[in-house]
Amino acid sequence: MAYFCQQCGECCSVMGQVFSIVRQLDEFRYILRNEYTGDTREVEVAPRLRRLFLESGVPAHWQDPCPFLRVDKAQGLAFCTVHLTRPDVCREYQCWRVLVLDKEGRRVARVMEKRYLCLEDESLRGKWEEFRESLDHTDDSEWDEAVIRFFRGLGFCVLV
Repeated sequence: MAYFCQQCGECCSVMGQVFSIVRQLDEFRYILRNEYTGDTREVEVAPRLRRLFLESGVPAHWQDPCPFLRVDKAQGLAFCTVHLTRPDVCREYQCWRVLVLDKEGRRVARVMEKRYLCLEDESLRGKWEEFRESLDHTDDSEWDEAVIRFFRGLGFCVLV
C-alpha cells in the first residue's frame, strides 16, 4: 500500500533520543550519530530549507525532537531539513499504511506495520474492539480490506 507523508512531524518528535550531532563540519553540514548503533553519517541541510533551519528553532512542543526538524508556522508543515541526506532508519520509516480521516480531514486512526491500528479518536475504541475480534482468522490482505470497509462504513475517509 502507498504511503503519503502529511508533514506533521510526529515521526521526528522523539528522534533526538536516537540521533545526536557529533560535529559541525560547516554552517550546514554535520556528523550525526545513531545513539543506539553508534553509526555515524554526514548530513547536510538542503539549500531550499537553510533559511527555515536558521530562523526556526527545534520545535519545543515535542519531548526530544530531531535536531534537524523544523516547522514552518505559516504553512503548518514540518520539514526534515536534511531530508536528502537523512539516515537510513528515517528513509525506511512509514507512519501508516492506511490512514483514516474525519470529515474535517483530521486523523482518526492509522494502520501501522502489520495489523497494528493506532486509534487517535478514543470514542471509537469500543466499536473497534468489537469489530477486531472478527478479524482474527483473516489473512493480511483480507484484514486490510475489512478494516477499510469498517471505517468507510462509519463515514470516514480512508486513504490507502
